[in-house]
Amino acid sequence: MKTMFGIVALALMLSGCSTPQSVSRMEGKGNAQIFDAGYDRVWSAATAAAQEDDLYILNSDKSHGFISAKRSLRPDTFGENVGIWVQRVSPTQTRVEVVSRQAGPPVLILHNWEKRILTFIEANLTT
Repeated sequence: MKTMFGIVALALMLSGCSTPQSVSRMEGKGNAQIFDAGYDRVWSAATAAAQEDDLYILNSDKSHGFISAKRSLRPDTFGENVGIWVQRVSPTQTRVEVVSRQAGPPVLILHNWEKRILTFIEANLTT
């Protein structure tokens, strides 16, 4: 019985885990917004957003429109993995999608960066 409980507990813990690689395959599963600005301006704003509030960029590829970011272990979280996709819609419009997932087992306080990053980009573009 203890073994079965341990297996179930382990499965529940691992089900909440993500990696930068798993998040990079989650395009289409996050919050998205279209901005009335060209690709270069939005890319710069997205890059700045990916470095706010203890996030740091793991890698970025402007030609493919993808930014991978992470927040490390903190007292209240095991960290988060974030994927940001930037796509040109037209010369004056650019779409951004953000996916944010917990890096470790579920915790009481969930940190989701999706809306926060989109709001930061919007604010950056209006100044």
